[in-house]
Amino acid sequence: MEGLETKILITLGVILLLFIVLGITSRSLSRIAEEKGFSDHRKVYVSNFFTAGYVIVVLIVLLSVWDVSIKGISLFVSSFFTLLGVAFVAQWSLLSNITGSILLFFAYPFKIGDYIRIQDGGENSVEGKIINITLFNIRILTDDGIDVAYPNNLAIQKPIKKLK
Repeated sequence: MEGLETKILITLGVILLLFIVLGITSRSLSRIAEEKGFSDHRKVYVSNFFTAGYVIVVLIVLLSVWDVSIKGISLFVSSFFTLLGVAFVAQWSLLSNITGSILLFFAYPFKIGDYIRIQDGGENSVEGKIINITLFNIRILTDDGIDVAYPNNLAIQKPIKKLK
């Protein structure tokens, strides 16, 4: 009976720790988003990314605590990630845009409402006001009134100049 009680206590402790870490992460992301002037929906994207990562770690820990056979699960998980990898290779830009969105959240000094120029070699350069930053692209309204969706994976590779 002691083994079961220990497993239950460890499970409750791990779940409590998950909620504490989620709270700390949420406050940290809110602070960063507020300091940089990011929108709430942009913070939600990044928060969901961290939450998914934490939940995966907790599930692995709990499976270990409860002595669940890893052989069958590891075969399933490796097969799943193999298929997922093939799908992402077919659509590599999805993953790179999501990663780019997270990098833009933490590392870039511009926000919605800023006037920028993405320097992409002459005629391909884009200049205008940022109207939205999504999981996949930066939406820029040019002086001509054209709404341009510039992919995040390209934005992190190009020089971006904040103009106003």
